[in-house]
Amino acid sequence: MKNRYLKNIVVIIMMCLNMVSAWAQDAEVKDVYEYIVEANRNWQNPLTEWTHLGVVTLDSLQVDKAKQSINYYFNNQLSYLPWREAMVDTFFKSLQANHKEFAEGYKAQVYTNGYLLTDLIPNVYRHNLSIDTRRHIANKNAGSYIKRTDTDNYTSGLSGNHIALWHSHGWYYESKLDRWEWQRARLYGSVEDLSPMMYVLPYLAPMLENAGANLFLPRERCFNRNEVIIDNDWSTEGTKLELAKKLDYKLESGFAWKDTLYSGDNPFLSGSSYLVSNANGKVAGFHAKVPEAGEYAVHVAYKRNTTNSEVVTYKVKHGGGKTEFVLNQSMGGDTWAYLGTFYFTPEQEALVEISGNGQVSVDAVRLGGGMGNVARRPAEELIPNEWSLNNGNREASEGEVVDPEQYEWKTSERPRYMEAARYWLQYAGMPDTLVYSLNESKNDYNDDYQSRGEWVDYLMGAPNGPTKDREAAGLGLPIDLAFAFHTDAGITPDDSIIGTLGIYSSQRDSGYFPNGQSKLSSRDLTDIIQSQIVNDIQAKYNADWTRRGMWDKQYSEAWRPNVPTMLLELLSHQNLADMRYGLDPHFRFDVSRAIYKGMLRFLAFQEGRDYVVQPLPVSHMAITETDKGYRLSWQPVIDSLEATAVPTHYKVYCRIGTGGFDNGTLVDAPFYDLPKVKKGQIVSYKVTAINEGGESFPGEILAMGIARRKAEKVLVVNAFDRISAPAFIDEGNFAGVAWWDDMGVPDGIDYSFTGHQYDFNRQSPWLDDDSPGWGASYATCEGTGVKGNSFDNVIIHGKAIMQAGYSFVSVSDEVFEDSSYDASAYKAIDIILGEEKTTLSYKGTEVKYKIYTPAFMEQLRKVTSNKQHVFMSGAYVGSDFHLTRDTLAKDFAADVLRFKWRTNHAVRNGQIYATDYVHPVLKGHYTFNTQPGPDYYAVEAPDAIEPIGIHAVTAIRYKENNASAGTLYDGEYKTVILGFPFETVMGEQERTQLMKQILRFFYVE
Repeated sequence: MKNRYLKNIVVIIMMCLNMVSAWAQDAEVKDVYEYIVEANRNWQNPLTEWTHLGVVTLDSLQVDKAKQSINYYFNNQLSYLPWREAMVDTFFKSLQANHKEFAEGYKAQVYTNGYLLTDLIPNVYRHNLSIDTRRHIANKNAGSYIKRTDTDNYTSGLSGNHIALWHSHGWYYESKLDRWEWQRARLYGSVEDLSPMMYVLPYLAPMLENAGANLFLPRERCFNRNEVIIDNDWSTEGTKLELAKKLDYKLESGFAWKDTLYSGDNPFLSGSSYLVSNANGKVAGFHAKVPEAGEYAVHVAYKRNTTNSEVVTYKVKHGGGKTEFVLNQSMGGDTWAYLGTFYFTPEQEALVEISGNGQVSVDAVRLGGGMGNVARRPAEELIPNEWSLNNGNREASEGEVVDPEQYEWKTSERPRYMEAARYWLQYAGMPDTLVYSLNESKNDYNDDYQSRGEWVDYLMGAPNGPTKDREAAGLGLPIDLAFAFHTDAGITPDDSIIGTLGIYSSQRDSGYFPNGQSKLSSRDLTDIIQSQIVNDIQAKYNADWTRRGMWDKQYSEAWRPNVPTMLLELLSHQNLADMRYGLDPHFRFDVSRAIYKGMLRFLAFQEGRDYVVQPLPVSHMAITETDKGYRLSWQPVIDSLEATAVPTHYKVYCRIGTGGFDNGTLVDAPFYDLPKVKKGQIVSYKVTAINEGGESFPGEILAMGIARRKAEKVLVVNAFDRISAPAFIDEGNFAGVAWWDDMGVPDGIDYSFTGHQYDFNRQSPWLDDDSPGWGASYATCEGTGVKGNSFDNVIIHGKAIMQAGYSFVSVSDEVFEDSSYDASAYKAIDIILGEEKTTLSYKGTEVKYKIYTPAFMEQLRKVTSNKQHVFMSGAYVGSDFHLTRDTLAKDFAADVLRFKWRTNHAVRNGQIYATDYVHPVLKGHYTFNTQPGPDYYAVEAPDAIEPIGIHAVTAIRYKENNASAGTLYDGEYKTVILGFPFETVMGEQERTQLMKQILRFFYVE
């Protein structure tokens, strides 16, 4: 009994001691907590350079006595920063400084957006921290879907990778207004529905494909409005599908073309296809004639079956020869598969041949992009447009009830490339309920942005299938990442930049993709690409370019794809300062290259391999005579931003006449001894640089031709290198694109130009996309394309020279200006200036495209002193020295070329005529192009120039006002100088006539 009492007393004492200890610990924790709260009242974020991303505030903190840690919980703005180890250390030290005295030994732990701060450091930027393997790609090595057989396997590039990407919005049906319209407003001569397209299609997509990647786009990628279908069900007139003999086959479902697709129609379930079971070589041939010459994308269709052959060969016969692809038919299928884009002519048969062994599916071939054929009208219920951040989830409520029968079905009446993804996805055979019609046709706007991510998931299929059915079989394609390219809204009152925003989503599904990969891989991808973009822009364009935050938010395009995904908002299409860059082709190229480099770096690190960046295009092209014939030479271009982008070899592409280019010839050195050229034939060349990471874009195109009869050779100098944004004006409340001054020079053809800006008042408010206020622009050029610099102008001059009876060779202006270049063998020199002119960068830090460089003038002095003759044409032949106040060039033009500048913007129309001063040397009436369009680049500001000195006369006048359009000098040497570009003279016969007269003047004494 006594012992029991003693035991109870001991227990009570122990309990009291524990309570005292707990009270003491609680008191200690409370003291630590109160001390830290007080100490942090005056805490300031040490990373002051990132304060523009939002105010970072401490939401709460926790003292963990057991773990000797102090847990800081900050608001989400802290997660917007691009965290690196050094930044984390700086941030931690600022917090630890506040508790090191009272809570010595405690460690700080920082949380934001539900993550430890260190979790936000991408794997690729970790040096001391361990790599988070949960972010790595699971079960890689799926092999390539489609491989072009004449290209290298770019082991340090993107061979074997599969990427889904898309550009902004598109032309869509607004059921509440019963009309088709853009999803954004026309501003500064463009619209967001199109402007990102001119990054993705001309630049980003080819860069990725040149690195070996397989690309998938949910919008039409071909600009050609023509479309040719070859199929066993219905085909374009003049086409034919031939199956090889002795094949065992059965009919399965497949594609069938329909003039109009209505709600619920799936063209890939409307027709039939052949399933060949005993293929042993050639299987089928698709024969066609295109309606007009041009570039046509080639797509093929087949029925997917996991037992199909993994090695099916497609040979495409085009204007430049034959190109071969190997396609794995055990994946993909039941949709259009893109092979490549090739030049076809009506005179030559287009042919796609299929061969393989075992089981091969044969369905259809499509050439070109075509016109939209999806018809829309209101459904029985109309629901409102919803913000993408709402995921398209609406509260259960009734929409507006309408009677569809009161409305006619309407197609877009636009080229298919202009349409939103929702319509291409229907044409491409995607299932409506899983991919492009999640709202049962009640709202195409919502369906469009939701469809893009669901399409990615359907490409992959189970277990990464669409949201409504993760186990849907889909197409079995191993997509590695997805990328959505947009521009944002927002205005600044001055010339400051809105800048670049990155968006990703990591929160849904417990932070993991269905295959177990951590969704923080999307943050890694976003950080790497955004960093690359901003770093490159700051290095090349504007050191103050704004890096905006990285938002972890549930925007539809960011959260729906079940792969690492980034949604990019590159700049503000509403802000004039941003669009000064956004309309610049150089900027578009460099931003696209930055995105490509970011994707490459991300995927290489994910797969644990080194990477090499494809080289830049070559420069200093020349065709020169040698003892044995002719040699094509060039120089590599060093990339100051990327040490790995060094070429190891090159590929020379050849074009006979006006056909397409061949598949190229590999060479190791920066020159190529040309095969003998047939008389009467023009041969053109372009060159790319290659390394282990991929193939560059080509440099300019040069050409040569040998006349049928013995004749003098003309040297053609290509001095038209300029591509440029348009001119801008900013005079306080009057600001925008000064298209009347300089429309700029697109790179190739710009399909994003809508029409000229008409509202220049900064105070004009946005009222509606039909009345967007400041920056509002016309729609006169939508769907046509605006030609700029094709870098293929030599052949236009060369054809006229050959038809005039002379031979020619060509060199770039960089080579012509080199003091070592000897031009003495050519009695006549044709210098193409085009729309070349001195161009300042926005901030005035760089000068490009100056015509009258000291080297250029020195070479012309040399040739004229040698009694060689000069034909020079260009829109800024006089303005270039006048506007830059270059008195040396002005004197040179007067003393050597024998002309002076009178005015720019000489006329609005391009009608010209030869004067009596030069009759009969020159005669006739001609017209050059002054309006934007797809066939000729526009000369919006031709020069009026006048003769100087004896033996110099006005040779050509503008009909509009009789101003002097061109001069002729007939002295010890001869010159013809035109204030408009020769290649913009409309009509081949007219150009030949004019060139023939000029050369006869030069060569006939």
